[in-house]
Amino acid sequence: MSTLLSRWREVLVGVLLGAVTYGVARAFPASWQLGIEGALVAWIGAIYVGFGLASGTRPALIEATGGVVMLVLAVFGASSAPWLLTAALVLHAGWDLAHHEGRISRAVPRWYPSFCAAADLVLAGLFGATRATP
Repeated sequence: MSTLLSRWREVLVGVLLGAVTYGVARAFPASWQLGIEGALVAWIGAIYVGFGLASGTRPALIEATGGVVMLVLAVFGASSAPWLLTAALVLHAGWDLAHHEGRISRAVPRWYPSFCAAADLVLAGLFGATRATP
C-alpha cells in the first residue's frame, strides 16, 4: 500500500481525468448516456488487450481475457443492466491494481495501474450516483 501512496501524482491525474471524462459524457443528450458509458467501459478494457499484445508473452492471453470480460460487461450493461457498467469499472480498478509493479505484465507502464484505478473508481462513483438518483 505504501507504494501506491507514493504514486499520488498518478492517482491525482486519474481522479481529475475521471471527473473530466464524466463531465464530457454528461454534456451529451441523456438518451446517449448509457451508450457512452458502455463504450467507455469497452475502451478501458481494450487498453489491456493492447498491453498484452505489446508484451508478446503469455500475459497476452490473460490481458485479452480481461478485455473480453470488460467488453461483455459493457454490452450487457449498456443494453439491459446498467449496474453492470458500474460493477465493470470497480472490477477494472481491481484489475489495474493486480498489475501494480508489473505483477501480471511488464508491458504495462509503472504509472498506469494507479492512474487508471483512480479514474475507474471516480467514473464508477459518478456514473453510479447519477443512475441512483431520480
